[in-house]
Amino acid sequence: MTTTNQNQEVPSSSSALDENLEVGVILSLKDGVARVVALDHTFIGELLLLTGIKALTINLEYIITGLSILGNDREVEQGDIAERTYAELLISVGFFLVGRVIDPVANYLDI
Repeated sequence: MTTTNQNQEVPSSSSALDENLEVGVILSLKDGVARVVALDHTFIGELLLLTGIKALTINLEYIITGLSILGNDREVEQGDIAERTYAELLISVGFFLVGRVIDPVANYLDI
């Protein structure tokens, strides 16, 4: 760890930081929508993980990214980490869905 002039510790080079891992921090959370800071290279429709809960990028601003939480938003708190998955939200369709009940993220509800 290195120290800045404001006595805050900044992580130094490590194997976790050298990978293509991009994370952000939840700045605010309201009505299933999270505002995340420090996600610079995300794209609209990208799937992100918020402490294991899926979220979808819905708004890109200069510094802040808007996410729609696709699960129980009560399990997510301000200050949690948002991790990029580098994948779009894709829902497969076909005959296997005929007669099934699913939620908006294609999780089966009739089992």
